[in-house]
Amino acid sequence: MNTAYAAAGLMWFVVFVYALAGSVDFGATFWRMRAARTGERAAHRVAERYVSPLWEATNVFLVMIAVALVGFFPNAAYAYGSVLLVPGSLILILLALRGGFLSQAYGGTEGHAAWARAVTGLTAVLLPALLVSVLPISQGGLVHAVGDRLALDTGALLRSPTEYAYLAFGLSAGLYISATFLADYARTAGDEEAYAAFRIRALAAGPVTILAGVAALFIIPSAPWLSARLQAQWPWFVASLTAFAAAYAALVQPLPDGRTPGRPRWAVILVGLQFAFAQIGYGLAHAPYLLYPYVTTVGSFTNAAMFTAVLWVVVVGMAVLVPGFVWLWRLFVTDTRYTRS
Repeated sequence: MNTAYAAAGLMWFVVFVYALAGSVDFGATFWRMRAARTGERAAHRVAERYVSPLWEATNVFLVMIAVALVGFFPNAAYAYGSVLLVPGSLILILLALRGGFLSQAYGGTEGHAAWARAVTGLTAVLLPALLVSVLPISQGGLVHAVGDRLALDTGALLRSPTEYAYLAFGLSAGLYISATFLADYARTAGDEEAYAAFRIRALAAGPVTILAGVAALFIIPSAPWLSARLQAQWPWFVASLTAFAAAYAALVQPLPDGRTPGRPRWAVILVGLQFAFAQIGYGLAHAPYLLYPYVTTVGSFTNAAMFTAVLWVVVVGMAVLVPGFVWLWRLFVTDTRYTRS
């Protein structure tokens, strides 16, 4: 049992890393499109600098999630493979469109580049919303057993207010996380005009994200079995709200040198803590179910031999990926020779 929960914790950590990195990646693509349309050259330049070298790197963590799910929890992978056939296919189509058109954005005529920015911007803002919308499916009530397999009631999903609350949360959270990060990226690059633009967007998206998250978890009716469990995890959600308030304060803190207010580096760290606390609270409330009520953590766990083999695959994979990701980060995010070029 402890081994199963350790595997679930490892998977949850990889999901968290992808959630943050993916939100920055997808959101930066959307902000780049918006800045190009509104003529904000400084904001467009900063978003372009981030998206250009790093847009493919974050998807590697998505592959790691799939490998870990299939290896650690094969029954859960089979169940989700059946249930998420339609929404999962839509996510893969959007990822493929985004990748293809991002390649087009850096070649061809300006007209082709404009179309590419539009497609990649729209797909990037939809992807975080669709990925988060998997959560209400996992809470039960939308999945039914048909013979020996599980099927998603697509009609009930489209009518579910909880689904749209999670969609709104995923969309706003992606924009909030990316705007906060790009504000810090702009200040690192010494571009105060771009910093001011992204700071305003982060300040606008933050309260919307909190309202959408509170609505999805506590206001709009969700699964009865989960509601009481979420309330029992209130210390984690209070910690998340506290981190949000501190991040907001960091963005409005005056500076002694007269520059645009805010300490974006602290805001980025606090936003990461905000979502970490919220994810821990949600995960503890959701345990032990991976797909309520059909799939549990222990019931879908693989055997000891497979766990050891997959654990080594994940460890070796992370040992290769993390240094590479850190190298890319230092080369294209923290190196002022690139950010200020």
